[in-house]
Amino acid sequence: MAERQSVYDTENFFESYQKLRANPVSLNNIVEKPTMLSLLPDLTGKKLLDLGCGSGEHLRLYLERGAGFVAGVDLSAAMLRQAEKKLADFRPHFALYRAPMECLSQLAESEFDLITSSFAFHYVQDFPGLLNAVAAKLKPQGTLIFSQEHPIVTAYKGGERWEKNAQKEQLAYRLNFYRDEGERSRSWFKQPFKTYHRTTATIMNNLIEAGFVIENVQEPMLADRPEWQAEFKDLQHRPVLLFVKARKNVSDFKKFKKTACK
Repeated sequence: MAERQSVYDTENFFESYQKLRANPVSLNNIVEKPTMLSLLPDLTGKKLLDLGCGSGEHLRLYLERGAGFVAGVDLSAAMLRQAEKKLADFRPHFALYRAPMECLSQLAESEFDLITSSFAFHYVQDFPGLLNAVAAKLKPQGTLIFSQEHPIVTAYKGGERWEKNAQKEQLAYRLNFYRDEGERSRSWFKQPFKTYHRTTATIMNNLIEAGFVIENVQEPMLADRPEWQAEFKDLQHRPVLLFVKARKNVSDFKKFKKTACK
């Protein structure tokens, strides 16, 4: 179904990522998941779609919270195999698709009450095209909730990330490439991959232009969580994640030119 390949399917990458996620003291567990779940409405009987669903962790939580049906889309075959196992006892109330997030027209299911995405939209090159695909799959007044790497983080292109003092203590996070939107070359677990930087203003304006009404924005940091400050010192200085909750406004819905799904 998908010709593109995921970095998570490269040799040893998936295994390294699984070890990282197994750590109870991780960015996902202490920041991303609690914030994401706090934005959810009542899920009883609802139909949900998760973009970049990974191993299905959020899909299982949705079903445990009473969702009637959930679907997940991910480019990684390894992730989807894990998701299939994690959701097995909820059959037939779920479906999984291997596809790019932009290619939602390939899904068998019709419109959803809620579409979510955790830590994934910064991998998408054509953000307006993605929003068009999302809006087309949402019911009237349906909700989109997503998290992504904060634009403060995605702005980095090279050089020193931090200004430090003589004791090597972090003083300020550098934003010299913030206005320079576009592709970023990254490496994680010794594997190269691409992400895309957009300013916060671009993200918000793309949502508005696509006919969404922004209802909530979160930029969690750990200034008020002293128990985690030794583990994640840099989170006292800057947000690493951006969360947005937006509602599809039918009267303002404008379709962008469709994204080419490759």
